[in-house]
Amino acid sequence: MKKVLLLTLLPVAAMATSIKGIGENYQDWDLVCDNTGTCRMAGYQEGDGSEHPVSILFTRAAGENAVVEGKLTILPLGDDRDIQVGQDIEIWLNGKSLGKVKHISDDAPDKLTEEQTKALLSGLKKESEIRLTYGKTTLKVSDKGAAAAMLKMDEFQQRLNTPSALIRQGQEKHAVLAPKVEPKIDAVSVNNRKTIELKHGEKRFNHVLALLRKAHDGCVDEDLESQDITLYPLTQNKVLAEALCARAAYQYTNYYAVLDDKLSKVEQVLAEQYNEAGYDEKQGYAFVRGIYKGRVIGDCWNSEDAVWNGKIFIRTSKWTTGSCKGFGGGAWQLPIFISDIIVK
Repeated sequence: MKKVLLLTLLPVAAMATSIKGIGENYQDWDLVCDNTGTCRMAGYQEGDGSEHPVSILFTRAAGENAVVEGKLTILPLGDDRDIQVGQDIEIWLNGKSLGKVKHISDDAPDKLTEEQTKALLSGLKKESEIRLTYGKTTLKVSDKGAAAAMLKMDEFQQRLNTPSALIRQGQEKHAVLAPKVEPKIDAVSVNNRKTIELKHGEKRFNHVLALLRKAHDGCVDEDLESQDITLYPLTQNKVLAEALCARAAYQYTNYYAVLDDKLSKVEQVLAEQYNEAGYDEKQGYAFVRGIYKGRVIGDCWNSEDAVWNGKIFIRTSKWTTGSCKGFGGGAWQLPIFISDIIVK
């Protein structure tokens, strides 16, 4: 009897050539490093987002000579504290001005100078006060957790005790983490992209539902039965079945499985982390996606994508927006896994 394959998210080739990304939180700072070795460290105001949301992001690629780039973003609130395009933001560290940054656009973060970035990183090694001022408004960026996040970044990029370390500098000459090229993931274009709906209670619906239940029983029974099943044609005489798996207060998870086009057997079961499926509009390959918010107001999100390569679905991306700090949609998109999709 042929065994059902539970989806593996990384092909062997990608695992062999990539770094395993991480996403961690240290009080008011997040550290997220991706599979190329690039790390992103984001700090926010104190609290849960009820204060005026503000964030500073430091980004550093792997490699001994990689520099740190700094950016800041302030959420417009539609009141007299809003930052205006063209307005100067003055940055203060422990009561000393680090100069000004001009707010260029509401649609993109503002870039810090190299000198401002270095000064802030130096100050965050210890207890420090960071303030941003414009007009009559003063915003504060918390220092809580920053030193721990920097230390973890140095550890991830193998910089500890070397001259390029951010926080634990030394004169050791060992090699630091080298940057990796993002893996290439094959995807196959699907010619027939007309989906089929199996209506609740129909004979084929009941047949496929029984197959899905037998292959994987991790879904809530009443949810699994409550919605129609959608079939997405794939290549190699396969289809992707989509059924509701479980509902929560403000989001849901779907159950996805690959079947033969005769609907006689389940060949793959995808892990329970997806809630969307479809086809790329331009290139026609099939994908599944999981995108979930951390709380009902939608100020923090996590997402993961996989594509059909002709045999199985392979993960192509994973990212988070970091902490729930009041930014609608999240302050930043912080990759944990990235790839280059090659369509055949």
